[in-house]
Amino acid sequence: MAAEADRTGAAQLAVVGSAAVLLFTLVTATACRQAPVDPRPNLLLIMIDNLRADHLGVYGYERDTSPQIDRLGESGIVFENASATSSWTKPSVASLFTSRDPSEHNAVSFARHLAPELPTLAESLQHAGYRTIGVTANFVHVNERWGFDRGFESWESFSVEAEDEADVVWRYEHQPGEFVPLRAPNAAEVNREVLERLDASDARPVFLYVHYMEPHSPYTPNPEQLRQLIGTDRPAAGAFASNDLLVQIARGEIVVDEAQRQWLIDLYDAEIRSVDAGIGDLLAELTRRGILGNTVIAVVSDHGEEFGEHGGWFHALTLHRESLAVPVLFNDARRTRGGQRRREAVDLVDVPTTLLALAGVEKPAGMRGRALLTDRPLEPRDLVAELHEDPKFEDYIRPRRHRFALTRWPWKVIVDRDRSRRFYHADRDVAETAPVSDAADSSEALTSAIDALAARLAEKEGDDIEPLDPEAVEGLRALGYAE
Repeated sequence: MAAEADRTGAAQLAVVGSAAVLLFTLVTATACRQAPVDPRPNLLLIMIDNLRADHLGVYGYERDTSPQIDRLGESGIVFENASATSSWTKPSVASLFTSRDPSEHNAVSFARHLAPELPTLAESLQHAGYRTIGVTANFVHVNERWGFDRGFESWESFSVEAEDEADVVWRYEHQPGEFVPLRAPNAAEVNREVLERLDASDARPVFLYVHYMEPHSPYTPNPEQLRQLIGTDRPAAGAFASNDLLVQIARGEIVVDEAQRQWLIDLYDAEIRSVDAGIGDLLAELTRRGILGNTVIAVVSDHGEEFGEHGGWFHALTLHRESLAVPVLFNDARRTRGGQRRREAVDLVDVPTTLLALAGVEKPAGMRGRALLTDRPLEPRDLVAELHEDPKFEDYIRPRRHRFALTRWPWKVIVDRDRSRRFYHADRDVAETAPVSDAADSSEALTSAIDALAARLAEKEGDDIEPLDPEAVEGLRALGYAE
């Protein structure tokens, strides 16, 4: 009897156990089916190197250079008075990553690193549970060597072996006496690297930083795109413009007439059309993969390009509008609404804090930027752009004329190396052609702000400059910044 009871009890326990397993399986499956999808948006930050805002249709340009970007702006939010924090890449992108002015983040010359103690946008998003992926075609300035990879789970800063001599920007000594010609990757190659890093099985929201190199020099647009852009009735004078040519113009060794100036602008505009097409390809593929529908897109640039407006050429030399006025626009694919245009003065420092706000992440202490996508008027703040001494660059091209610019809307003051100051009414004198002797309503507070900024920059310029190794020097030569 006892044995029979044991068998009966065992059978009952087996039934109960099986039921428990079945119940656990059903509950788990139901929970998995009902697990809430992370409501936070994906974030796509598109950086277009060397892009002037006023050469985009959405900013009023008459040429059809940017149909893809224009569409994003037409259904998004465009900031009409947006500025970079410098007129060259490293300090501007460092501001974009840290929401700090250049003299605060330290990356103000070719040999300076991003301050390691400052939290970055990617680090903040990574700590909040985002996948973080960065791909950059600017392999000289925006790379792991200078600290720009911090916070990215997947990071790629790369160059490509060149097949066409016109595209060569760097000859890498692979072995003693054996050189490999390299160029900056084009938009299609950047897109390929980005898409290879997207894991469809990872359910976390993703932050993508995509840095395109067009329209940075050398200007080497696709000939067919160039022809379509400028028309068959006025063929271009050549297929490309080298870094060496632009540097010679910037030095004043070559005087450019109006026809030659227009030819350079034609090439530059065709490069914009090329990168715009690449952006369209990326967005189409993200749509196909079901990613774009929950994505906020930000399109920005790090600086502009001079075409003789104030007698200067190239970039990284002055702080006039042609060097600083950049696109800043946002497009939230989750919302269908007509485009908005905002007149407030903003800069790249405001972009990371806006993206953090969209992700529901509190900005780290010390970040200067505001959350821009609000229905309320923005709290005004001073906008700062800086140019620091950089002997390697200045000895090769020419000395930088400007030291810093401070905008307290509607006034902008540019301070030269000799400490002289010129005031512009940024709203009335958009081209900055009519400086006034002093801001009519400039206050003691504005003067104090200018003096304080001058002192801060003087302290930074007193720091020791780190020496450049041969590889870094060659990288600078690749972009036309050194001999």
